[in-house]
Amino acid sequence: MNSKPRLSTYWVTCADGLETLLQEEIEGLGVENVERFPGRLVFKGTLEQAYRVCMWSRLASRVLTPIHVHELDFTHDARDVAEELYEGAINFDWSLIFAPQSTFAVRLHVEREIKVNTQFATLRVKDGVVDSFMEAVGKRPSIDIKQPEITLYVLAGKTEHTYCLDLSGDSLHKRGYRRFMTDAPIKENLAAAILQKAKLKQRHPDIILDPMCGSGTFIIESLMVLTDRAPGLVRRFGFLGWNGHDHDLWMNIKAEAAERHKDAMAQPLPQFYAYDADWEAVKATKQNIIAAGFESVLDQIKIEERTLADWPDFQAEGKSAFVVTNPPYGERLGDKASNRALYLGLSALLQKNFPNQYAAVIAAAVEQADVLAFNNPQILRLMNGKLPIYVRFGDIKPATVVKPFLADWQPQQFEKIEGAEDFTNRLQKNMQTLKKWAVKENIHCLRLYDADLPDFNVAVDLYGERLHVQEYAPPKTIDPEKAKKRFNLALAAIRAVTGLGRDAIFIKTRARQEGKTQYSKQSTASKRFIVQEGKAKILVNLTDYLDTGLFLDHRQMRLRIAAEAKGKHFLNLYSYTSTASLHAALGGAASTTSVDLSNTYLNWSKENFVLNGLTVDHADEQHQFFASDCFEWLKEGHEQYDLIFIDPPTFSNSKKFYGTFDVQRDHISLIKRAMNRLSTQGTLYFSNNYRGFEMDEEIEALYDVQEISHETIGLDFKRNQKIHRAWKINHIQN
Repeated sequence: MNSKPRLSTYWVTCADGLETLLQEEIEGLGVENVERFPGRLVFKGTLEQAYRVCMWSRLASRVLTPIHVHELDFTHDARDVAEELYEGAINFDWSLIFAPQSTFAVRLHVEREIKVNTQFATLRVKDGVVDSFMEAVGKRPSIDIKQPEITLYVLAGKTEHTYCLDLSGDSLHKRGYRRFMTDAPIKENLAAAILQKAKLKQRHPDIILDPMCGSGTFIIESLMVLTDRAPGLVRRFGFLGWNGHDHDLWMNIKAEAAERHKDAMAQPLPQFYAYDADWEAVKATKQNIIAAGFESVLDQIKIEERTLADWPDFQAEGKSAFVVTNPPYGERLGDKASNRALYLGLSALLQKNFPNQYAAVIAAAVEQADVLAFNNPQILRLMNGKLPIYVRFGDIKPATVVKPFLADWQPQQFEKIEGAEDFTNRLQKNMQTLKKWAVKENIHCLRLYDADLPDFNVAVDLYGERLHVQEYAPPKTIDPEKAKKRFNLALAAIRAVTGLGRDAIFIKTRARQEGKTQYSKQSTASKRFIVQEGKAKILVNLTDYLDTGLFLDHRQMRLRIAAEAKGKHFLNLYSYTSTASLHAALGGAASTTSVDLSNTYLNWSKENFVLNGLTVDHADEQHQFFASDCFEWLKEGHEQYDLIFIDPPTFSNSKKFYGTFDVQRDHISLIKRAMNRLSTQGTLYFSNNYRGFEMDEEIEALYDVQEISHETIGLDFKRNQKIHRAWKINHIQN
């Protein structure tokens, strides 16, 4: 008659937040009656079950078995925790656990509120173990903190100290394949937990994509799950030097795991895509996949250097896809606003490429995860080391086609607004005139009215489905009450004609500005919205500054640059929020360089780039941003550019700039310096909004100069032809 196998107590530790998922996993391995504690599961089971957890758990950190408990005597008031730990260690015969010729190490974990020098206390535990050996067998084991044959895990508690044998040895998250690292990688067991939560194996996807793959952790963990590869198949364990180790039992479990993996490798796999904007990450992913033993399936994995803006056509129609990624959040990217822009851009790309498919995306904050457009979203909070992370799971919402506002706008029926009849008629007429053009050209942001009538001195700009209304400050000769009444009439008429409510209309008063006043903050409301222009998504701020971040009168110039930029090196001086650079980048520019004195606007620029899936945080940057005076920057460098855009202010006396800048006075030296940086066959576009500006004859004598103002003014500014002037400047060809 066979005796029942002996049951022992085992602890399975894990990262905070993984307890429930880990319990599901080890119960799936046949373990019963599991108790759950913060960061730890406890069960009574057989050695075989403990071995199976070591072999198969993708989520656990360690598997421990308690072997000795030292209960504390509180007859004295003062506690010396280090000496208590020594007493507990020396009072147990450790030669029963491992041989004196083995090397060992101690890991000490101290419960909260216990004050002790952990380094000294760990040393005292080691002293106790060594002294115990000397008393028992007259020999002492050696200490090896890097690769010990035996690891002892000690929990120092308030009423007792527990001494455990660490069956896992090194942490179980270390699978042995991560030979090459990138910044802030996710731990392997957390990646596996996310895949388990997402039910990857049950989904049987045709496509698996990680668009920001880093060192390839999600790709490799997905391969391990789908090929039934046990994470412990090729690693060394801490129980191998234990006196209680059952070699035959372990070899049987190992052989079974190897056979399961072999059978699964014969089955078809999904098509994997691993992308990253960093070439070093691409190399690391490939090398780690090979180190993990999956070289034979490399033809199933497309590993490429790509930004989010550079996704190919996945041809996912009729196929199921699973997207999982760990974006470069937090310190890897920069401020919170840039992080939000990254997640907005990622969300838009997922909606476009993988509608109704499943995704799991890591974020550093709930606010980032909240912008992801998922149906039935779930959130999981985990700890990646000491860093909290949030994982958003859900089905990707299909993208909605955003049409220009004027496409669906029709003349409204409303009661006559007495005193504003002329304004109402003019605004409605303008919108009818612009409607066909805006729909044909897919224009979402345009000027609807610009002080057309003397009595209604306002500018009405459309940004997507919102209005930006600027009241030009009336002369001092006008009664303020009368001006206020007229402006209120204009607002009533604007709401009636457009059909837009108060919450979609943003109001500012604009006086004549000089220097940096036009860029100074007017509000702290921070109403920022995304609008579309050509291929670009652009962040506009309709409250905080007089200018919104997008100069509407330069739309045609930006679209021109987008059409000409492919393969060219583009320079944008006085770049503001770098929307021209963004268009150049999306048009296929080989590189873009944006120069502006304001860090505020350069950060805004980076957000625009990130929003469109373009990378801005690498040292060998394709897209560079410099906070500098343009004159100084031009003087100090020597790089050549194929396409240059200069849109300087009329006047500037910024604190960062020594002296003043006057566009009429200083444009000669500015253009000459810029032309020194223009390639022989290159083109420089120069534009400014100073109505009295005249291009100096010296420039016209030195270069091939063509005024193209009429080509750069859209239909919405045709009434106001003097809004800006623009020139195309080339080197004279011999």
